[in-house]
Amino acid sequence: MAYDISALPYSILAGSIFIIVLVSAVAKLYNGRKVLFALSSAALIAVVLASYFLFLSGSNTVFLNIFRVYPFSDLFGMLIASLLLLVNIQAFGASGDYNAFLSLFGFASLGMFAVVFASSLLAIFLGIEAMMIATAFMIIIEHRHHVEAAIKLFLMGSVAAAVFAFAIALLLPYDPALSLAAIPGLPGAGKYLISLSLFLIAASLSFEAGIFPFNLWIPDVYEGSPGYMTPMLAGINKKVAFVAMISILFITFGYYVHLFPLLFVALSAATMLFGNLLALVQDNVKRMLAYSSISQAGYIMVGIAVATQYGIESSIFQIFAHAFMVVGAFSIVAWLESRNIKTVGDYAGLASRNWIASLSLTLFMLSMAGIPPLIGFDGKFLLFTSAAYAGMLPLAFFGVINSFISMYYYWKVISSVYSERHKEKLRLTRSVAFSVAVALFMVVIVGIYPQPLISLAGEASRSLLALV
Repeated sequence: MAYDISALPYSILAGSIFIIVLVSAVAKLYNGRKVLFALSSAALIAVVLASYFLFLSGSNTVFLNIFRVYPFSDLFGMLIASLLLLVNIQAFGASGDYNAFLSLFGFASLGMFAVVFASSLLAIFLGIEAMMIATAFMIIIEHRHHVEAAIKLFLMGSVAAAVFAFAIALLLPYDPALSLAAIPGLPGAGKYLISLSLFLIAASLSFEAGIFPFNLWIPDVYEGSPGYMTPMLAGINKKVAFVAMISILFITFGYYVHLFPLLFVALSAATMLFGNLLALVQDNVKRMLAYSSISQAGYIMVGIAVATQYGIESSIFQIFAHAFMVVGAFSIVAWLESRNIKTVGDYAGLASRNWIASLSLTLFMLSMAGIPPLIGFDGKFLLFTSAAYAGMLPLAFFGVINSFISMYYYWKVISSVYSERHKEKLRLTRSVAFSVAVALFMVVIVGIYPQPLISLAGEASRSLLALV
């Protein structure tokens, strides 16, 4: 029987994810860390390429009524696999027990891909749980003093999981298969039960995404995690939660989201303000970036609050933008932390010690602040204009004000970096340098010419809304 060549990308995608999990399963049984690193990295690259090819083909295929491969999932498959590759490279260079890290890395990756390619609420629930539990244990394998951060992540994740499970249980009478499909408008008590389920799922995913008031654990967990894990927490785990949130809100609850516009506007505004105000008073740079990432989650929520095709497209673009900004910034901050450089004062004279790291960190922070022509400016411009076009001018104006507030604490770090001169030099490790270079390429080059990414985000948002 002839092999259907059109099935090849699907086979590569599924086979590559299987290889990642298989490598994790044998990581503690086989000591060849270089071989395991090469296999896991090659598999992640294959996922990126297969997802890109499937995106270009415009395919929309469901497997086992659990997974769906279509442009929205393909785009985030590319993003998650690319970021996991950067984290894998950093862990290989920095982890004291890379094999132990890898033994959990594959299962966290499997959970992430399950969420991204989900066609079922149950797949999203199990995927987020696998991601959260594996990540919590990845935090503590390095050293005992990371236990507090792991416990906080595990406890908050457990609460979120319980809320999510109760929320989808409310949907069982209306969809026993718990498929990721639109629920029509219902009269009477059905309307209130569905609305309650929407609120509970929004609250549950807000824990993972860092939305106010469910984000108080984030600074402590980020600060208490190993250096190579912080980019994963901020750049990947939170973005997977946003993928789940967008998918569920606009596919399953598409009819009901428009009934509660003020809810998501309030969440967006409160998250922006909370993150920025708390970041203003931080002296530890890692905690400052943790609060900054909370404010960035508020910006992403602007597009969700707008609830239009343009708004979703803007949120998708900003998810991409912030993912690379925060991975690049946290990579440098974690590298400096390993050299006991932690506070804003410790950063004094960094430019004379390593000008590449200093320039990169400066560009990442300017991009987060929304300074053109960097990618952060493009993302905020799209988000705020989407709010303006939807008649939400106060929300757009509030976002602009918060961007100006954030400039203070970013500038506090940047000015310290260039304030003094030191003779002692610092040298970037190769793993950190590679991650920073990739992130910097996205921040600068895509910032200058954002149209390709805007087109990809537009196609992804249209494919998502076509399922409603």
